Amino acid sequence: MKYKKTMRVGIVVSILAIGLLGMNLLGSADKKSNKRETKPDIRTVTVNDIETKDITLQINGNGVIESKRSLSIVSEVNGKVVFAKNNLKSGTFVRKGETIVKVDSREISNELMSLRSDLMNAVASILPEYKIEEDKAYEKWFNYFQNLDINKEIAELPEIVDAQEKIKVSSRNIFTKYFAVKNKEIKLAKYSIEAPFDGFIKSNGILKNSFVSVGVPLFSFDDLNNLEIAVPLLVRDFNQLNFNRVPKVKIYSDFTDEVLIGKILRKDNILERNSQSLNVYVTFTNSKLRSHFLPGNYVNVEIDGKVLSNVSSIPRNLVDNDDNVYTKVDGKLNRTHVEIISVQKDQAIITAEFADGSELVTTILQKPVVGMAIQTLEEKELAEKLEAEKLEEEQSDSTSNKSETDIESVASND
Repeated sequence: MKYKKTMRVGIVVSILAIGLLGMNLLGSADKKSNKRETKPDIRTVTVNDIETKDITLQINGNGVIESKRSLSIVSEVNGKVVFAKNNLKSGTFVRKGETIVKVDSREISNELMSLRSDLMNAVASILPEYKIEEDKAYEKWFNYFQNLDINKEIAELPEIVDAQEKIKVSSRNIFTKYFAVKNKEIKLAKYSIEAPFDGFIKSNGILKNSFVSVGVPLFSFDDLNNLEIAVPLLVRDFNQLNFNRVPKVKIYSDFTDEVLIGKILRKDNILERNSQSLNVYVTFTNSKLRSHFLPGNYVNVEIDGKVLSNVSSIPRNLVDNDDNVYTKVDGKLNRTHVEIISVQKDQAIITAEFADGSELVTTILQKPVVGMAIQTLEEKELAEKLEAEKLEEEQSDSTSNKSETDIESVASND
């Protein structure tokens, strides 16, 4: 009986000892678990280098192409058409100086020759008097008379040197006859229309032997090589241009990859009230008559503006409402105030004083806190790689220590 009681006590004591030993082991495990380092939350961001350089502003606009030289020709005389270049059909090309239309001028030509004959008679009538009275005046008017030809345009009258000469010339109605001839020569020139420059005809067409009257529109004549675009710009953009030099312009269409080069030679100085804009006029040459750059086409232009020194170009969406940007400095988030000088499409041209080693944070952060730890994806991958190598090294050391312990235990048992 006493033996059984002793056995029971021994069992109880053994159970308590095992329980205490288990609790100690669990407590030790909890302490080791609590000793593990908790890693701080580091947010991963993307960054770009901040480059400071000289930037030429690009001013964008658009407008409709128009011919730099365009004429609307109307008839200034009555008569029958005796010649019409290609019947004045639209698209007809005419070179400078080439005759486009000719109206029957025989009647006006005869009248002109008659007037020239009258002038020759009047000049001849004063020659005998001058031959007797004054050799110098006689020689002057005789030379003028010899050069007169009823088939040629008359030259200007000789210079009148004194009152007596003026009286003699006036008494023979030479002045009247001279200006009558000049007026008729001017009128005769209107019966033939010549091209003032290389260009193209736009017309419904006029056939030979048709009759035209004074004031009847004949055709339009356009220079399709030398073109112009009126580009309206807001005052803000207008002030970004440097007119001390001729601004260079790129001209491009939405329908072709071709780009033409032009320049600005004129600008408006009066603000357009409704649009609050000022026009600049871009001139360019379309020598190959490219269809997308003919008059009437709507095109876009990019104008070289002022050159800004020591500025940076960054995406516009990285600047907050208070004109601040976020940067990465020594692994921490930093905020820098910037001055926006210009906005170029989706880019902002800024100036700012950045800390040394600053990198522009291009990730849009939710609830950013200045001073919080940040890292790039490359830094994160490198840290994870180093941690994995460290863990692998610890596991290797643990395995090595365990092997050594097992060897010692076997040797001890032996």
